[in-house]
Amino acid sequence: MIDLLKVWVTNITVAIFFITAVEMILPDNSMKKYAKFVLGLMLIVVIINPIIKLFDKDFDLNSYSSKATSYMEGSNQAADINKYKDINIVNTTENFKINLQKECITNLEETYPENKYNADVDVVYDNKNGAFNINKVEIEVVDSGVQNIKNIKIDTQSVDASNKNILTNTQGNQIKKLLSSKLKISNDVITVYKVNS
Repeated sequence: MIDLLKVWVTNITVAIFFITAVEMILPDNSMKKYAKFVLGLMLIVVIINPIIKLFDKDFDLNSYSSKATSYMEGSNQAADINKYKDINIVNTTENFKINLQKECITNLEETYPENKYNADVDVVYDNKNGAFNINKVEIEVVDSGVQNIKNIKIDTQSVDASNKNILTNTQGNQIKKLLSSKLKISNDVITVYKVNS
């Protein structure tokens, strides 16, 4: 028991000398506080290691650290990183799409407040360039008034009741020009429809 206590006190003393030496050679910058934090964690581990061994005889800090190291170097980590990267890309793409749609509607309502607008944007992430591409922007200009009856195609598999009229007049071109300049995209990917409310 005395030998264990002697080894414990020696380990704490060596750790304190090591920490003091490292702190003396660290430059005075923002990294110093992070280094002190890590060194403090090391000192805590050295202090509590024998206490943990009293409760768990099989506890070995080296085995836990080697397992963590092997996980970081193993193929599981690469698979996990790719999985989380894919999930992050999907979530970011969806958020980007929603924010872009809101921005389109806000810009149109500020510039042309006489109408209401809906937006649908198709955004795809380009892995090669690491950028988001806007493939399609569809703007619906909601016109109040009596709704026109459109042809309804009834099929055994689907029903198509589309009431979208593509705007190719001045209003449609002005909307395209506005969004093209705001979003920095080509006019070709923007389509403007007029729908009755």
